Amino acid sequence: MLRLLRALLVLPFALLPLSARAAIDANTHLPAVPVQGATALATTWAKGELPGSRFTDIVTRARAAAGLAVKTSLLYNDRNLYVRFQVEQHGLPITATQRTDDVGFGTDDFVGIGIDPSGDGSRVYFFEVTPAGVRYQQASENARYRPHWQASARIGKGSWSARMRIPLSALGLSANKQQSWRIDIVRSIAATSRRFTWAYNGLMNDGQFGPWPDFTDARFWPTWGPLHFAHRRAARLPKPRISLYALESAGSDRNQFEQTDGSFAPQGVRTAGIDVSIPIAPTMHFVGTLAPDFSNVEVDQQTIAPQEFRRNLNEYRPFFAQGASFINNDAGGSNIETFYSPGIGAFDRGAKVEGTYGLQQLGVLSFRGYNQLTGDTIDDTAFGIKHALPDRSFLWWANGVLAHHSIAGSDATVQLGTGGRNPRTGFVWAVDHSFERGTWLPNGIAHASNAFVDVHRPNYEVNLGYQDISPTYDPIDGFLNDADVRGLNAFTFLSGPTKGLRHLGLFLNADRYLDASGAVHQADFGLGLNVTTKFGLSVNGLGPNISELRSYDVFAGPGCSGPIIGTTGFGGFPCYAGGDTQQYNAMVLPVGYLDGSSTPTDGTLSWGTFGSAYLHQYSLVTSRPLGRLFTLSLEYDGTFERDLLMGTPNSQWLRRVTVGANLTRRSNLTASLRSINGYGGFATQVGTNIAFAYHRTFPHGDLYLNYGTPAAGTTLHRFIVKYVFRVSGEAGS
Repeated sequence: MLRLLRALLVLPFALLPLSARAAIDANTHLPAVPVQGATALATTWAKGELPGSRFTDIVTRARAAAGLAVKTSLLYNDRNLYVRFQVEQHGLPITATQRTDDVGFGTDDFVGIGIDPSGDGSRVYFFEVTPAGVRYQQASENARYRPHWQASARIGKGSWSARMRIPLSALGLSANKQQSWRIDIVRSIAATSRRFTWAYNGLMNDGQFGPWPDFTDARFWPTWGPLHFAHRRAARLPKPRISLYALESAGSDRNQFEQTDGSFAPQGVRTAGIDVSIPIAPTMHFVGTLAPDFSNVEVDQQTIAPQEFRRNLNEYRPFFAQGASFINNDAGGSNIETFYSPGIGAFDRGAKVEGTYGLQQLGVLSFRGYNQLTGDTIDDTAFGIKHALPDRSFLWWANGVLAHHSIAGSDATVQLGTGGRNPRTGFVWAVDHSFERGTWLPNGIAHASNAFVDVHRPNYEVNLGYQDISPTYDPIDGFLNDADVRGLNAFTFLSGPTKGLRHLGLFLNADRYLDASGAVHQADFGLGLNVTTKFGLSVNGLGPNISELRSYDVFAGPGCSGPIIGTTGFGGFPCYAGGDTQQYNAMVLPVGYLDGSSTPTDGTLSWGTFGSAYLHQYSLVTSRPLGRLFTLSLEYDGTFERDLLMGTPNSQWLRRVTVGANLTRRSNLTASLRSINGYGGFATQVGTNIAFAYHRTFPHGDLYLNYGTPAAGTTLHRFIVKYVFRVSGEAGS
């Protein structure tokens, strides 16, 4: 412990100096080698070999040992991109437990290529393959990206090799006959949870938090090109995609569906619908939908643990997912989204235009719907546009929503912002302002402003910001945690490898916001210690989080009249009556073991004052393969609180067992048993839940068989059969 404290005191000075700038970075330009056809690959691979086979460990920032080299060859023609990997792995076991494409990403060894054909980070793609030949892919503009491409792999003694054939039609290419791309090669070794990158910059995401590899790292990649397309075959318009779904359901709960607040309520079942994506330019699409499915069988958002504050979820529905980053384009660093599509419930039809041209990203959509529960008709439009230089030294953006709800009212929100960075000094800045106006607002007009300055260097980041959100700011289709706040916020992050550890980091954050009455509405201070050892043990976020939040009474009538019906921490305007400031403090102890491997284990213990109660929370989750077919996941969570005034205890305890079966390369089955018990006001989801899901992909479609849903409090007696048939284009295109 004394050694750890000593390391913290000298952390800014103890971090190891960065290795000399890698030979491969944003200043590197590499020639692209064409190949006449697949038959000529054998004699051309050597010409397309990329320099630099000893990658950089993105966490320790050290070059890989000689026994972990990766030789990569890259070739292209008018139809395809060809990639060959020769992967050395001496002294470490090769992990290849998964057998189904797109399932279990990150638990096995993999090697992959990152491609930015736009050159400015607006369209970035990753393609990865494991030693067993299992494939994964991601796209920055669509969470549902799943094109047809090929990969194969072979395991040798202390090494393995892989090949890829990626159709150029799977990439959003411009119409230029001559192009230059940015590329990177990435690698993960599951046995030691190590991640490597071919291109390197000290500001690249090290994967300690959030997903890896990261789309935003494309600005650090080298340029590969020029590529010459003699017949313009690669630059022609991609094929249109038409997806037709048919759905049937049975069971006593066949009409029960999850609502945007996490509850389940009766809703008319849709049995058929259509989604289309029609290219109107090489990098621009028209997207439409009619009677879109809301059954959520493709991805269940889990809302199990009770929580005080809203959780920001990802969008997966086809209409909203495609080009989502072009509409939700806020680069100002605020936690406000003017358009938050997961908050939109079932809707009837929609149309969208999304894509890029030059250095611009553009998206505009319109959708209509009818809420069967409230009778509210919605007719909303959202838009976004962003201009950004390739190195993000300057950018500007605008987005907004024009909403018309028959019951809630009309609302118009527009956000404008600009920012930039100095790549040499690491200085970053941004400022944005939102205007909101409409009958949805209590006083008809509101605003939100956000600004920050930041210095971001390889071993540290320091940020100072200011936020001003007016009392009634609340975009009807948006997302924000709090309103009626104005004040400063700041954070600093020290990070890097140090002697005896793979990674050592310290995160500090603080803010203090007043409301319009002059009282402190919210104040926070947090400290988090991050330690990753060389033998797989890690601590991510150890430390206290100290917060206070002021709540006010809510009156039944207008103008602060009528009886008091509750309290809210969202803001007290215009009454500011019954102000009560409560503490939300927690000491957090999170421990992980072998994270990033096929057998991770993570546990968290936290305790502290939570409003009017004292709270203890426990969490333990682990997963591991069972042979070559099954994967087992176990989870145990507990929440125990005691009322500080009355001493009344409340608790909730969750146990979950999940078994996954990778049946074939194209099919998998998941079964989950969850039990929740407890007592008191905190136990809101007591019951037993059994759910299973089967998924089978076909060359032109997907089959889903689902019973129940993991998101319900108890077993939902609902069986759904859904088939999606795609005409011409590919999923996520």
